[in-house]
Amino acid sequence: MIISDALKAVREYWDSTERTEDDEFMFTEALGTLITETKNPKYMCELAWHYCEKKRFDLEIKYLEMAAECGYGPAYEELGYMWYYGQHGEKDYAKAFEYYTKGAQPDRFGNKGSLWCKYKLADMYRFGCAVPKDEGKYCAMIEEAYREVQNPKLLNDPYPEICLRLAGIRSEQGETEEAVFLLLNAKDFMAERLSYEPFWGHIEVMGRIVRFLYKLIPFDEEDADFYDMFYLTQTPGRYEMTRAGETVTIEVTEENGERAIGYDGKFFRSFEDFCSKAEHNGAKFTAVYDEFYNCRTM
Repeated sequence: MIISDALKAVREYWDSTERTEDDEFMFTEALGTLITETKNPKYMCELAWHYCEKKRFDLEIKYLEMAAECGYGPAYEELGYMWYYGQHGEKDYAKAFEYYTKGAQPDRFGNKGSLWCKYKLADMYRFGCAVPKDEGKYCAMIEEAYREVQNPKLLNDPYPEICLRLAGIRSEQGETEEAVFLLLNAKDFMAERLSYEPFWGHIEVMGRIVRFLYKLIPFDEEDADFYDMFYLTQTPGRYEMTRAGETVTIEVTEENGERAIGYDGKFFRSFEDFCSKAEHNGAKFTAVYDEFYNCRTM
């Protein structure tokens, strides 16, 4: 296969909505050709992400490490998260620190230092993961990261994650008003991101944002929106929301320390789980979050 044919096969694969096993075979063969002929780590990462979707984690790691050996920033970021969270069953903070450190620097392919790597490095200093705890260094690194991200251009910029951390710092400093400002901005930004990408990790961050916000200010049920349900559903009870004149009811129950959220004959273990899976009239709640109002206790 020549390079032009390989590029064509990759484009056709991504354009296709119904992919066969033969299509997947041609796709991996095409990327293999591009890797061999161009040595471009972008294709190594693309193949790694494909194998991640297929749960072939051994091959995912192989191609990410191949890209990392080329000095490719996005590969460092992926490997850092993989080892920090033990995404495939094993945590290794030393490896995570190494990859985050490299990923935080600009690479020779034109990628700027990853803000995702920068704030995770700060977390490692905060919690003493692979390095001694250093709260001062954590605060300084988060302050610097916020200066870089305070005017985000993409929904994938880690703006809400960094705002959440800076809000914690400001709260500790007694600057509650600024902490609330940061949390409200983080909430709005994350809500828009979740309308396109209801990824579990982002949903979990939204829950942390909302619950922290209402530790700093009184909860006003008259002005509650869909994501304020993260706060309301901490307590067993019945709750309702309105969309286009239709009332949607959910019930939070707790038995033997186990909490469940019931909706439309289904049960969810948390509001995070609800946001991840629940649908209303064929649409995920996260996709139409801004159409809900009158979110309140029954």
